[in-house]
Amino acid sequence: MQGIGYAALALTALIVFAALPGCTGVPGLETTEEFNRTVTVEPGSAVVVINRNGGVTVDVREGETIAISAVKRSVYGQAELDKVQIVVTEGDPLRIETVHTGTNPRVSVGYTIHLPPTVVLQQAVSSNGPIDLSGVRVNATELRTSNGPVRVDSAPGGALAAESSNGPIEVRGAEGYVTARTSNAGITVEESAGIAELRTSNGPITAGIHAIRGDVAVTTSNGAIALRLAESLNARLVATTSNGRIAVNNLPLQVEESSGTRVAGTLGEGGATITITTSNGGIDLTGL
Repeated sequence: MQGIGYAALALTALIVFAALPGCTGVPGLETTEEFNRTVTVEPGSAVVVINRNGGVTVDVREGETIAISAVKRSVYGQAELDKVQIVVTEGDPLRIETVHTGTNPRVSVGYTIHLPPTVVLQQAVSSNGPIDLSGVRVNATELRTSNGPVRVDSAPGGALAAESSNGPIEVRGAEGYVTARTSNAGITVEESAGIAELRTSNGPITAGIHAIRGDVAVTTSNGAIALRLAESLNARLVATTSNGRIAVNNLPLQVEESSGTRVAGTLGEGGATITITTSNGGIDLTGL
């Protein structure tokens, strides 16, 4: 009986020890650690943000400094947080990066970054989290995440490319040409200067097209496409669907071919081709 008692006590101690956060990989209460830094930069300089697991939010505030805030989070204890460092490398571009110093840290990092209005966000990359921009200057800018949305609200400057998987893309008020690619989610582009490419699967596409600078593909599967096109466009349109309909309304399209599932024609004087393709969804084309 005494041996059985000792065994029970040992088993209880083992269970308690295993339940301690960070001891054997059993999750417990969330542990957090904050990072804050301010860096003075030159007008017109650029910034790169590289995250590994978590969200990135970038907006604008007046001044000549970049304010960087980050929060590391883990339910596996401080030892996991210690495997992740926030590294800021000054220069042009200024580089803000999540660096893993241990193997497979179970840590997420969320960034909030304030940029001066003259500073360009050159790149923001992450996974398992959103990328949100508001009023940030861009120029050939790359925004890339996975398992999260990309949202842009006003983007002065030049072109931007947004990419995700399993997350929607929403771009509003971009002054340059927009490229958007995702999967298993929708794409919305509104009030932007021009469109370069819109591509997804298993999701709808909604966009206003004011200008193009070459051939453009607007493509999805298992989703509807709704485009509003400027009447001043000089372009050729080819729209194709299967298991859906094509509707053209209030658009001065000179129709060359029309069937239940395919419409081709010319806007203005013609030019580069806008190819619009879907399956299991309708296509609506209207004037802008």
